[in-house]
Amino acid sequence: MSKISFTEVSAGNVELNREYPELDDPEVFENMVKVTLERMGERKCPHVRGQHAKATGCVTAEFQIANDIPPDLRHGVFRIPGHTFSAKVRFSNSDGTIEADGCKAARGLAIKLQDVVGLRALPGDGDGSQDFLMVNHPVFPFPNPKKYLETMKRMAFGEKLPIGEFMSHVAGKIFAGVHMKFFEPKELSIAEEIKGKHVASPLEISYWSGAPYWLGPASGEGGHAVKYSAVSRQKARTPIPEDPEKEPGDYLTQALMRGLRSQEAVFDFKVQLQTNADTMPVEDVSMEWDETVSPPITVATLRIPPQEVKASGDLATQCEAMSFNPWHALAEHRPMGGMNRLRKMVYAASVNERGSH
Repeated sequence: MSKISFTEVSAGNVELNREYPELDDPEVFENMVKVTLERMGERKCPHVRGQHAKATGCVTAEFQIANDIPPDLRHGVFRIPGHTFSAKVRFSNSDGTIEADGCKAARGLAIKLQDVVGLRALPGDGDGSQDFLMVNHPVFPFPNPKKYLETMKRMAFGEKLPIGEFMSHVAGKIFAGVHMKFFEPKELSIAEEIKGKHVASPLEISYWSGAPYWLGPASGEGGHAVKYSAVSRQKARTPIPEDPEKEPGDYLTQALMRGLRSQEAVFDFKVQLQTNADTMPVEDVSMEWDETVSPPITVATLRIPPQEVKASGDLATQCEAMSFNPWHALAEHRPMGGMNRLRKMVYAASVNERGSH
């Protein structure tokens, strides 16, 4: 099959359920790894994650596959209707630094299914899990690795200013924001929408994978490009704070503690199929896949039983030692698209950097 250019992809010359690794620029990937490691190395706590550094809670859960899952979606962990996996779930804030819960950021949901057996997406990956990573917004601000790198470089430039860790972090955001305001208004609009979401509890919101994944045979033929979402079933809703920055620094952790003290939390885990290669692209993660055109299908239920949530302790320690990575996956759930291919390199480098401290 002939190679394709960014221009051709933008013009709509793309196929359904296909990604285009020939678009990747190795220099962009290498520079992104370099920027990530430099930012981690300049922090007071270089052992923390490059992104989603602060956990707002880590819990145990069960992930039950739907009994009525459609036959063409029965691949990987969805292969056996009714099967239940044990899981660890990490709720987090998206910043790469440890900030108060009221700071403007995306909210993350990372699910690690345990004791998963099968052919791995990455040969030699001995993790033995299936990870699903999501945030509380359906798209990313940056369409592709090149645009993401450009913004991260501007943030890194501000963070190198000798004005203290907190102020340099703010300066980095300002540099990146000013550029987007004048030259990347779409990216800025998405970023502002994400950061403008006020959250009362991590248990009461929905999450999306943002980037696409393969769902089909390990051979890569006869399946679908999909996106995932997790939709809260919570009926009782906590009042949303008007000014989260005035809330206690751990208010989201407190909300988790209250929410799981005596009752379970339930999320419907859904799959959305790519039905149009032009309007639902694989290589542009800033474009939303219209859920009215391709309604998400419930394929599993994430159940978080009542439990004591602790900011520290054995479970929290285990969670922080874990690597949550979209490439900890079966071949039937292989990550797709340039942003996921970038994540493969960046996540591996981040894990190595954390382990060296």
